[in-house]
Amino acid sequence: MEQLIAQAAHLLIALGGAYYLALWFALIVWTFQDIQTRTRSVIAQIFATLLVVLFSVPGALLYLLMRPRETLEEQYERALEEEYLIQDLETAGRCPHCQRPVQDDFLFCPYCRAPLKQLCIACGRLLSLDWPHCPYCGTQQPTEEGDVTVQERRSPLEAVQRALGRTPGGRRPEKTLPENEATTLPPGWSRSMRENEPDTSKLPR
Repeated sequence: MEQLIAQAAHLLIALGGAYYLALWFALIVWTFQDIQTRTRSVIAQIFATLLVVLFSVPGALLYLLMRPRETLEEQYERALEEEYLIQDLETAGRCPHCQRPVQDDFLFCPYCRAPLKQLCIACGRLLSLDWPHCPYCGTQQPTEEGDVTVQERRSPLEAVQRALGRTPGGRRPEKTLPENEATTLPPGWSRSMRENEPDTSKLPR
């Protein structure tokens, strides 16, 4: 009976020792792999591994308290997010005078009334203030305020009407006859009557 108890005790001790050795080896491997994902410092990797090798479970607990909070991948993702946020802030439209947020289609800043864009004098598209030519129609833009005439400072509607060949009243400009044709008009006829005269050359005779 005593031999059975002694054999069972030796078996339990052997199993416990084997379990402890397996746990110790697993902690060493896990610590080494984990510290590699958190730092590139070779000294820190060796120190963390030796801590578990020498102190086993208490060393693993100390490592959990001392290890870096973020992995290298998490640090990279966080740095990338911060960089994207900085780029978004830099590319966001801001007034160059008051530094307040504005939209891309604003002609003037709604806060300080500073000019942000200009209208093309030909097609009425929005242009940057430093563009000498319109990228849409190729028209040269006035570079100084003194070069801008009253007719050039038209509204966008008038600019579009001019591009379509219409007058601000919504009608196309009337055609005028050359000066040499004025003498060929019959008595009492005006140029507008001559323009509206039907073509009788194709009628049967």
